[in-house]
Amino acid sequence: MSDSVSNDGSPHRDVSIVQAPPSLRPHPLLQSLPPATLLPTELIDLLNRTYLLHLLANDPSKVLPPGKSVLSMMAKPHAHERRNGELPTLHEKVEEVIHKAFWDEALDTLSSPEPSIQLRRLKALYGDLHAVLKPLLPASHTVLITLSSPLSPTSSPLLSSITHLREIIAALKERCAPARDAYIDTLQASLDAQPSAQLVVDTIRSLLRLADIMKDDLTQFVLGTMGEQQLRNAVREQARMQECKLVLELWKHEVIGTRTKEWVDELSPPYAGIAGRRWVVRLVQALGASTAVACPLPTKPLSPEDGSPPPIVPNALPPPFFFSTPEIQYIQNFLQAIVIASALRALLPTSAPAHEFTRRVWTLLLTSVNEEPDGEATKILNLADELVRAAPADADPARLRAAVERTLQDQDPVFLLLRKRLLVAVATRLAPVVVAPPTSVPAEMHAGRERPGKRMKLAVDGGHADDADTPKDEVLAVKGFEELVLVEAIKEGVGKLRTVIRWVESGWREFLEPLDGQSVV
Repeated sequence: MSDSVSNDGSPHRDVSIVQAPPSLRPHPLLQSLPPATLLPTELIDLLNRTYLLHLLANDPSKVLPPGKSVLSMMAKPHAHERRNGELPTLHEKVEEVIHKAFWDEALDTLSSPEPSIQLRRLKALYGDLHAVLKPLLPASHTVLITLSSPLSPTSSPLLSSITHLREIIAALKERCAPARDAYIDTLQASLDAQPSAQLVVDTIRSLLRLADIMKDDLTQFVLGTMGEQQLRNAVREQARMQECKLVLELWKHEVIGTRTKEWVDELSPPYAGIAGRRWVVRLVQALGASTAVACPLPTKPLSPEDGSPPPIVPNALPPPFFFSTPEIQYIQNFLQAIVIASALRALLPTSAPAHEFTRRVWTLLLTSVNEEPDGEATKILNLADELVRAAPADADPARLRAAVERTLQDQDPVFLLLRKRLLVAVATRLAPVVVAPPTSVPAEMHAGRERPGKRMKLAVDGGHADDADTPKDEVLAVKGFEELVLVEAIKEGVGKLRTVIRWVESGWREFLEPLDGQSVV
């Protein structure tokens, strides 16, 4: 716990049972680098690209803009503007004349007062749209079905076409590169005008141009035809492969095996007796430490006059956890916050309404864990205020505040007991072996040798959802954590931890399986 000063000059301690390692860096993967350490720009770029893939595979909500799909993050915008002073070629001039004649004819036909004539011309234009959109959308997409189906008879074809065009624009916005959003928003806003032949023609023409741009934007043309789940599976396989390659390149095979075994051998009571995957139990033991988990890069600080090795980082995880360390740090704080809420709940007199108090305390703690921009670090004073507010009128506020101060020490017996109960229950739940499809570590390393501008390749032949056989019910009954808000929080925390375990296990089974103890299926 760290100290801060209030407006009246008195010290207020932040509630932070987990202490982060010193010299934090902005990037979550570089938080435990020692001072005066420089990394090659190429390595930082490679770490950033691989971590982006990791987030797309495991928690796309952290990197996807609202309303965007995974496909949009796999697209790179290219410039289509003519260079300054460059004149159009003869071929381009001829194309321009032909295109103008085509669109002039379409405008004349759609301006006809006869709905049947308008429908025939719209059907032909829809055929053009279908041809250019087919490589960008899954075959079963409703837009493609609409464009390829017979048009329903109507007395207002232009009005109906506006509805179809809105659907097309919405589908393309979900899948285009973020750099194209402004163009699409303008196109979408233009449809609010009075329906007319000119509006329909201009919009279709713009959509055909946008479709060509999006094809060029795609890193791989085949991506556009994939469904979102199929694409997510492909991204997961690519992310897993990239992580394994880079980690093996940085630490080497022998070092990874040795460090992982030494780390697992540090199991101690009460965790050592839990049957199942020992590395999973050891991970839960790390979550119970008062120091934040870390996985430092194998680097040496720049210190010409001092040849001493880098300082030892406490609560360090072995290399297979490197890209998952930021998520594990979050889970560690999340579970510690649950323990704090339970410890405070135990201080509340039995006559007080416990549910509302626990809910309010958990909201405060969760704001701190999530590091929300509008929420300052939660202070012990804030939590003590909640306890005083919820306690009966005859309760002594000074005694309650002292109890909060005492209980939220990381060596307090009540706090330690509650933390042990929770983490032992979590380890017991997650240690049993969960059968998953085999995934091998790449035999050949190419990390750091990628040519500038080289397109990324994705494995698109199949793929599976790693959490397909994950239990849907993560409810865990733990003594001292009976309040509904805490039960739900534990459920969420166990689910997050299970996801990390499945991800690490799928890429590093070669190193982890030999360390497993007695398996419980």
